[in-house]
This record gives sequence, structure tokens and C-alpha cells, in this order.
Amino acid sequence: MKRFINLLRQDMVVAQRNYFHYVVITLAVLMSAVILFLIPNTVKLTPNELFLDLTHEKRLEDFARDQGTEEGRIFQSKEGLLEAVDKNSNSLGIILEGDMENAKVTVIHQGTESVEIINVLDATIQGALDEIRGITRKANYQVQYLRPKTDPIPFNKMMVPLMVVTEAVMLGFLLIAVMVFQEKEEGSVRAYRITPSGTMVYILSKAVINVGLAVLYTSILIFLTMGFQVNILAVLMIVVLASFLMTLVGLSISVFFDNLQQFIFIGVLVIGIISMPIASYLTPAISMPFMEWLPSYPVLFGLREVLFPTGKAGMITAVSITLGIEIILFIVISYHAVRNKLMGEGQS
Repeated sequence: MKRFINLLRQDMVVAQRNYFHYVVITLAVLMSAVILFLIPNTVKLTPNELFLDLTHEKRLEDFARDQGTEEGRIFQSKEGLLEAVDKNSNSLGIILEGDMENAKVTVIHQGTESVEIINVLDATIQGALDEIRGITRKANYQVQYLRPKTDPIPFNKMMVPLMVVTEAVMLGFLLIAVMVFQEKEEGSVRAYRITPSGTMVYILSKAVINVGLAVLYTSILIFLTMGFQVNILAVLMIVVLASFLMTLVGLSISVFFDNLQQFIFIGVLVIGIISMPIASYLTPAISMPFMEWLPSYPVLFGLREVLFPTGKAGMITAVSITLGIEIILFIVISYHAVRNKLMGEGQS
């Protein structure tokens, strides 16, 4: 234990000398500002509907207002509607003419919309007209919820788990490589080889430094963006396990290279692969079975469940067990990699 504490103190000095803590704090504040002030609360992925009601009753116009449609999407002239659709490539124009009993609907679109979007729009318009006319149609479908409904997650807050993974977790992968290459260049590794501390002490000391930086980053980001009404202990537990794992992964790979220039290509490739579950997180339709085996997958969805609970019982436990198994695997891998490539043959 004394050897571990002594080496940990040395690594802390190195981390402070390289201003790692300032980098982490700055990133946390910047990412928080991006989430709070630059990323919008809502993002409309389908085209914006712009309305022009040329009927005498103006019932579609009133209906649109009752549904919360902004005044800027309701027009009084065809020329104004056409000009707005032409300026905004993510918009559709809906013109209602005639009377409500024999309404004529004209849809002005960009020509790039999918058939599915047009069909959904057609059904939506028909449903709106029926509701305006007071016609009730019996639905030929049923909706069942797997869990109790929850409030929609604001789009900017949904980025919080993403920011935690990309910075607190991925950053640990890169920082451990920087630390290893710096020690190689300064000759610290050669000096360490003749000490009795051993390989495992070396690995654990580096891991603790990276985990501490990840906890610092995550705590600042969570408190600035989500406040104090979250289960911070569960968040930090996932981050600690994920950061520990990525430190072991980075250590297992970086010891095979002499400097950052040699490592950077493989490092970027590994980060690219580990980042694939981000696509599934942002677009659930993009989901491939192999993504679930990547470390970032359970971390992303585990953090989302902690920050925005949906009642998925046992998910946090499952995430912890998955990360724990992967940590055990990479402890073995990193131990042999560090002992054989960094410490030299026969060092234990």
C-alpha cells in the first residue's frame, strides 16, 4: 500500500504539472455552456408545416392556433406562403380552399421528402379535418406502453450522457497514452523498472488518476446542467467503472508504441469503434447487435436511465456487472502488456 501511495503522489504531481485538472475543468464548463445555451431544447426532425386557410370560416387557422402553432407558421396570402417554403428547405405548405364539407387541400413540398413523410402528412391532415368537422372515427389500432409514460427528455439535456461518455470516458483513453509516452521520453519507466513496486501498482496508480479526472469532469457537468436533483452516486459509479475500463484499454494498447505520433492512428480508430453506439443513442433505428458489446453502449444507456428514469428495473445493476466483467478481462490483458512491453521481461 505504501508503494502504491508513493507512486500515486508522483502521478498526481505529473498530472498537475501537465495541467490535466485545468483541462478537465475547462472542458466541463465549456460542454455545460454548449448544452445549456447552444443546443436547443427541442429539435423537429420532420418538416415544418406552414398553413394558409383560404376558407371563409378560417376553422383550420383557428385549429392550428389551438394546437399551439406559432403565428409565424400561419399565413394570410399564397405569395407569402410560397416565399416562406422556398426560403426554408425543411418546410411544407398546406393550403385549404373551398368549404369544410368539400375542402380542397393543396400540399406544397420540396420534392425531397420520403413517401413515408407524405403519407403521415396526408393522414394527419385528414385527422385534423375530421376533428374540425366533429367526425369521430373508431381507431383500428391500440396503443400499449411497456412502462409508465414519462415526460419527454429535452434535446439538450439528452446530450448530457453523450458529453460524459465522449469526454470523461474517451478522454481517459487518450490521457493514459499521453502519460505513458511522457514517462518513456523522460526515462521514468526505466527508473521504475528497478523499484520493487511491481506492474499492478503501476496500472492502479494510473487508473486512479484518470478516474479522479473523470469524476471531476462529470460532477461539474452534471451539477451545471442537471442540478442537484439527480442520483449522482449512481452516475459516478458508472463513470468510475467506465473510466477505469477505458484506462486499462488505453494502457493495453499504448505500451506497444514509442510515441504519440505512432499511436494516434490506432487511437483514433479505437475511439471511432467505441463511439459507434452514439449513433444508436441518437437514432434508435440504427442498432446492430455488435454495438451492445462495446463498452460505451451500456454506459450511454445506463447514464440515460439514471438521469431520466423510465422504470427499467435492474438496468444499473446490469451495466455495473457488464463493466465489471470487462474490467477483469482488461486487467489481465493490461497486466501482461505492461509487464512484457513496458517493464521488460521477467518484471512482476
